[in-house]
Amino acid sequence: MTTKRIVIAGTFDILHPGHVFLISEAAKQGEVIVVIARDDNVLHAKGRQVIVPEKQRLFMVQALKGVSKAILGKPGPDFVGIVEELEPDILLLGPNQKMDLVQVQTRLQQRGLKTKVMRLNRLFDEFPLNSTTKIIEKAYANRKGQH
Repeated sequence: MTTKRIVIAGTFDILHPGHVFLISEAAKQGEVIVVIARDDNVLHAKGRQVIVPEKQRLFMVQALKGVSKAILGKPGPDFVGIVEELEPDILLLGPNQKMDLVQVQTRLQQRGLKTKVMRLNRLFDEFPLNSTTKIIEKAYANRKGQH
């Protein structure tokens, strides 16, 4: 039996427990390939600059336990192209990624891909700083003296 290929895609701007949890859950299903969003793509998608540059984010994610391979995504808004190249068995979305599961599945099928799109439905909440936004807010509050 061949190992399943699981693709996760995201910004991974400030690494946090939610990222580690997503990767560890994906690793239970197979070989994990992480696609790191390009700096320009994040700006267009989220309307804000990244804090950590793409090459540094790639370096950090490559070092995480459970990651078989990490790569930079392609420039531009069409994420389907990289999925097409990688031909994973599963595209795993994180619980807070705003992509619609059915729309993503339809786009992949229209390109002839048999990749199954799934979402990790559990948000990791064992620690309070479990998202990039929460870490940024905490750092800002600390800087202003609002512990």
